[in-house]
Amino acid sequence: MFVKSPGPEAGAAARLAEEIERGGPLAFSRFMEIALYDSAGGYYASGRAAVGKAGDFITNVSVGGVYGEIVAEVIREMHAALGAPENFTIVEQGAHDGLLARDIIDAVEGQFPYRIIEPVPLWGERQAATLGDREVTWVTHAGELPSFEGVHLSNELFDALPFDVVRSDGERWRHRHVGLADGRFVWCDGPSVEESLPQRPAGYTTEIRRDHGAVLRPLASRMKRGFVLAVDYGYPEEAFFAPFRSDGTLSCYRGHRRDADPLEDPGQKDITGHVNFTALTRDAAAAGFQPAGAADQYHFLVGAATGLLQALDGATSPEAARKLRALRLLLHPETMGRQFHALLFARGIDPVPVLSGFRHSRGTSLA
Repeated sequence: MFVKSPGPEAGAAARLAEEIERGGPLAFSRFMEIALYDSAGGYYASGRAAVGKAGDFITNVSVGGVYGEIVAEVIREMHAALGAPENFTIVEQGAHDGLLARDIIDAVEGQFPYRIIEPVPLWGERQAATLGDREVTWVTHAGELPSFEGVHLSNELFDALPFDVVRSDGERWRHRHVGLADGRFVWCDGPSVEESLPQRPAGYTTEIRRDHGAVLRPLASRMKRGFVLAVDYGYPEEAFFAPFRSDGTLSCYRGHRRDADPLEDPGQKDITGHVNFTALTRDAAAAGFQPAGAADQYHFLVGAATGLLQALDGATSPEAARKLRALRLLLHPETMGRQFHALLFARGIDPVPVLSGFRHSRGTSLA
């Protein structure tokens, strides 16, 4: 928690301390933005973010290539649902080290153009190294995309968007800001919250994320027809603000260990929070996308992987065994199968088809 002197390992902390000393306490969204995305020492922008068994956390992609193989089948289904347009394009945002892009491109055998939205040069370089000679185009912002029909993919993108922390005093909500005291980052009270939030007892703390539209609006300006497939962890609004969830969902991860203190070692660990799926759905509608499906990851993958599961039935090869091990982890109802959810939004499609990944969701709505 102590503010360190400037240096490559303390870049984010030094930048935060300087900004607080210059302008006063920071909204937590600004604190999180610098801690994760500052070019000098932010956890993501510096390349410190590590995924997989040897990293800080695991994702669907780090489990193995079978996840990309299944998503590729969903993409083929989307292509057919749109009438097989010639300019069908796959756009990925939050591509990290490019593993999902590699797995999808290989599975679709390069059939569709692939574009990655990547504002951080370091990660673009790592993606390029992963992808080798596969044909991929990079842009730094969705607004730079050419007009297209296709799909926008993301895996744990929205949970990484900066959010504000708010706390109830029993009658109203106030922002929680971050200040400095004796060389340490500390919580302090900020202004009243303008949004209408449910009444909760004093001390109840939660998060407000406002940046969904920053992702969706420029995308809508470039997508003529298509789908947005977002896989992330979160809750519908009623569960997000459940009375028992009095400490909110803010979490930090380092070395596969979770803690709830984002003020300690900023820039050295991941800071995240669950997505309010209702708010995401509202912001998607405001940007011009309509809800087209919602399912927990277990039901989504079971529906989308029907053909793969049938092919693996009775198979005994080492490759089949590897895929089955990965699927067990992805589908496990006590871990990734229920923690993650797939949300589908559509634009310019009428009627919207029910894709295979959502046929077992029984009309589930995460809004």
